[in-house]
Amino acid sequence: MDIICFVGLGNPGERYKNTRHNAGFDALDSIRDYFNFKDFKGFKSEVEYSSGEIAGSRSYLVKPLTYMNNSGIALKKFCDYHSIAPRDLIVIYDDIDTDTGKIKIRKKGSAGGHNGMKSVISNFQTEDIARIRIGTGPKKEGVDLVSYVLSRYDGYERDEMKKVFAMIPEIAKIIVLKGIDIAMNIYNQKR
Repeated sequence: MDIICFVGLGNPGERYKNTRHNAGFDALDSIRDYFNFKDFKGFKSEVEYSSGEIAGSRSYLVKPLTYMNNSGIALKKFCDYHSIAPRDLIVIYDDIDTDTGKIKIRKKGSAGGHNGMKSVISNFQTEDIARIRIGTGPKKEGVDLVSYVLSRYDGYERDEMKKVFAMIPEIAKIIVLKGIDIAMNIYNQKR
């Protein structure tokens, strides 16, 4: 990989800050802070991005600003402009089907019902895109899906997510240094 592009899926604006659906954005903030990346800046008003190095490898952090369901549109434009291939993407997003605090890493696959990932797959026309799914589930009984993913974490969940976001830079470094397969072997079994 020449340039690795970590992509966080989420929704822009204060209303969505620190919600379950913005786990991808929060993960990128964690990487940026840990590796002292530049501040996020705009690209054609459709994404915010930052650049820096992880273990000596030039990397981008990208937050599509087109809202979750259209994430792939803005991401594709950014990647086309910067000549970034789908094989160089690591997409990070929330997963309500995985318990809060758990992480699942995959090299490829379907969107699994996640609309942001559906948009990415549709716009790049391939499922061969690596991803890190951050558990934000299970959904509470009696709460509708939209309300749940746009809600904030309770006390216990907040503690679990702090641990996850502290681990994300470590995962990014392993991916850069040793590849996605090694990261999967280590972190899909942890916690």
